[in-house]
Amino acid sequence: MSRPVALLRRRRIRSLGVVLALVLAALGLGVPAAQAHDELIGTTPSDGSSTSSVPASISLRFNETPEALGAQVQILDPSGADQADGSVSITDATATQKIKAGAPAGAYTVHWRVVSADSHPIEGTFRFTAKGGSTASAATGSGTSAGSAGSSAAAASSPAAAPASSTGGSRVPVIVIVVGVLLLVGFGIWMVVSGRRRREDDAGQ
Repeated sequence: MSRPVALLRRRRIRSLGVVLALVLAALGLGVPAAQAHDELIGTTPSDGSSTSSVPASISLRFNETPEALGAQVQILDPSGADQADGSVSITDATATQKIKAGAPAGAYTVHWRVVSADSHPIEGTFRFTAKGGSTASAATGSGTSAGSAGSSAAAASSPAAAPASSTGGSRVPVIVIVVGVLLLVGFGIWMVVSGRRRREDDAGQ
């Protein structure tokens, strides 16, 4: 093997190594960002717990602050009626949902759905049992009835908005992967063509 040919092959190997390193670095930066969804770290009341009466509200704590748009919480009483009062309030990383006045005692099931900070919707369920009914006054309940109606309208419109925003977070890693594959394929074709031309030139000499 002549010295120029050996040097050319070494340069090709080094170039291929640089391309691979860049692709792996891009994938390493893009994929974790798309997968880092928010996580529920605790609820009040806690899952499976019992309370002396129906609390005035329930809260959900996350590791990151979720988006306010699209947040939904259903608080189903033993008959299956939703006792959620008004819209979900999000402060820092805690989402709070009020409960209607006069909510009955019994086993409750809470279904929640929020849009995480990376625009992906996440959801879950937890349960608690209230030994007594709600102690909130009836006046408080009537004063929030308008808010409940507004919450229902917002809940009806938000499911369509959340999935639309979630698609944006998944495009970055897909683009990075496609570009990386195209770079590798193009570099491989260039190496094959260059090697063939070099062999033809060596044969001609």
